[in-house]
Amino acid sequence: MDRKRADHARLYPDEARVPADPYGPIAAARREYLDRIVAQIRTKGRAPRVCLYALSVDGQAPRASLGSAAAYAERQSWQVLPEQSYTDPVEATAIEGRPGWRSVREQARKGFVDGVVVVTADIVSRHLGEYKVQIDWFEEHFGFVALVVPETVKSQS
Repeated sequence: MDRKRADHARLYPDEARVPADPYGPIAAARREYLDRIVAQIRTKGRAPRVCLYALSVDGQAPRASLGSAAAYAERQSWQVLPEQSYTDPVEATAIEGRPGWRSVREQARKGFVDGVVVVTADIVSRHLGEYKVQIDWFEEHFGFVALVVPETVKSQS
């Protein structure tokens, strides 16, 4: 299919094209998995438990980001556990080196939370491949990543 598109583009260079959204397939898979996990949890008679994660700038607490994530979780009727907000400095770009993110994953791995809420995909990672690795990790550990602003909206800006 990609070869056909490339040949078509070469033969018709003046034709307008809409580039594929690189986040599209990841967004669809993440959302489908989130919906499935939440439904399974609700059939057990409980609300999903989540933690919040945000990046801080210049050492300032990211109150607006954490507040947006908490409001989103509340609208979904999810339980935000006390003392379950994690942050890392925005300068900490490599996700493996972020202590706050490691704590989020540890909470999910141990089953203390079902998922994490962040404002945008960029909070998890600005690199598509690294973002997908994190989404896959949560799926493997029966957890989910919820975004206040979905990937498709982010990628259109």
